[in-house]
This record gives sequence, C-alpha cells and structure tokens, in this order.
Amino acid sequence: MPLLEHTVDKSYRQFLAVAESGSISAAAAEMNLSQPTLTATIRKLESQFGVPLFVRKSKGVELTEFGELLREQAQEMARRHQRMVDKMADLKARRTQKIKMGTGDAWWELFIKDVVEEYTHSNPAISVDLEFGNHLKLMDLLQQGHIDLFMGHEIVGLSSRCAVSFLPVFQDEEALYVRENHPLLMSANPLAEVGLYPLLRVTPDTESYRHLLDDIGPKQREAQSKGLGERIVYNVGSLSASMDILRTLPAVMPYPAKMADFFAERGIVTLPRGDAKYGSGQRGTVGIYYHHHEQGDHLHALLKLISVRATALN
Repeated sequence: MPLLEHTVDKSYRQFLAVAESGSISAAAAEMNLSQPTLTATIRKLESQFGVPLFVRKSKGVELTEFGELLREQAQEMARRHQRMVDKMADLKARRTQKIKMGTGDAWWELFIKDVVEEYTHSNPAISVDLEFGNHLKLMDLLQQGHIDLFMGHEIVGLSSRCAVSFLPVFQDEEALYVRENHPLLMSANPLAEVGLYPLLRVTPDTESYRHLLDDIGPKQREAQSKGLGERIVYNVGSLSASMDILRTLPAVMPYPAKMADFFAERGIVTLPRGDAKYGSGQRGTVGIYYHHHEQGDHLHALLKLISVRATALN
C-alpha cells in the first residue's frame, strides 16, 4: 500500500469527509462539491489501493476494514501535517514551543485556570492555546491534532481507533442544581418530582461526534435515565449562559458536585438527595487524555502540574 505522502491532498480530505458523515451526499454538501465528483474520488482511491473502501447501503455508506485502515492512517498523517504547520508558524513568529490544551468549563473554574496561570508564569516563553467543550468535542480536536491534551471525563465506549492515553486523576459525582427559590427545595421528596421540571444540559453531546464511540449504549442509557424524550430540554453550549438561564427558569441542571461551592456563591444550590447533600449521583472518572508518544518536556511538566493540582480536589 503506498504511503499517504500528501495529507492535505484533496482526495484524502474528501475521503475523510465521506467516512465521517457516512453519506456521499452529506459530504458533498459540506465540501460544496457535486456528488459525482466525490463518487469519482472514492472510485479512484479504491482503484489506487485495489480494495473496496466503502460498502454501499440504502441510507448511505459504511467503511470496510480497508476503509477503516485508510481513515486511521489519513487522520494520523493529517495530525502530523497540522503539527508541522503549527511548528513552522511558531518558528516564523520566533516561538519555539506551544501548548494546545482543552478543558471542560467546570475544571477550568475549579483548578485549570490556576494551573495555566502558574505554568505560564514559570514558562513565559511558551505560548498557550485553549479550547473549551465537553469530552467528545475535545477528543475530536485531539484526534485531529488541534490540541495536545485535555482535561475531562473518561469516555465510556471510546473507539479503539482513538490512539490516546488516559491518566485518571479523580472521581467525580454528578449533582443536580437549581435556583435558590426553586419549588423542589420545598418538596418532601424532590427526586421523585425532578422529571416535572425542564432539564438544562451544559455543553451536551451531539450526533456529530458519535463516530468516536464503538459502543453508544452508555450514552443512550444516560439519556434515558434523564428522560430526554419526555421533558422540556435546554441544551446550552456555555456555562455562563446556563447559569443565567438557571437563575430565571425552574430548570434542573446536572453538573459535577465539586462545583457546589462555586455555584452557591452565584445563587445556585444543590438539590438534596435523600440524607446526603450531594449523594448518589452518576459517578465517573476525570483525567487527562493525551497522545502518549508526543510528550515533550514542556507537555510532561504540564501533565504533572495538572495531576498534582487536580488530586487536591479529592
């Protein structure tokens, strides 16, 4: 099989677009191309490699095992190309090192903000790029080479094609948050009545990142447990906007229990769960995802600093 020497070659970009969308028509619309053009590109690649890359289905296309291999290799080459482009830009701007990291809003407020401040103070010559989002969005950025690492929940059911390492740091428990004068706070059994009120989801998962999962069962069970198909739902991509909405509407917001003190200072309180203020919510592991083989000294130092500061949250 020939090497993918030119990762920015349009044929591989077009192949990846079809692979991610599962549809030639959808990929054509996304890339502003005609369907015959994309079809011709796929046929040319299949002829070049001498293997079928897709299986045609009634509702789209699916990758064959040859297609899966090509996608994995093309994505890896694209990440290497992006890192090369970034390094060229850094050198041109007389910057020799850069950290590109991602984090969820909760971890930023709890300790990543302080980590970045401490790290940049100790390493003034290193540039820092920050991305915010939930763990699937950040995993997609990590896979594409746009970030070096991110802090987030462990992804249950993560695809085996995602060649990453995960460093667990602490356990997290989900709490339910409401405004200070919420009717549920007066209820004798608030958990039994939660489903009567709108659900507010902060930076929720979206369908566009489902390709990162081998097993979507855990995500489906989580959605079912929250009654997503049976209640009003507000999906908000900003923590700040979510707090504004929560203070004005009788919604219920699931979010990490470790944020209770942060929210309490802003008029948002934890909904009691039985005898325990924070108890018995959905639990998960929070840690750092990164490409193990890409650890330079500057990344290793940041990983160590994040781990130390995060461990203090336990």
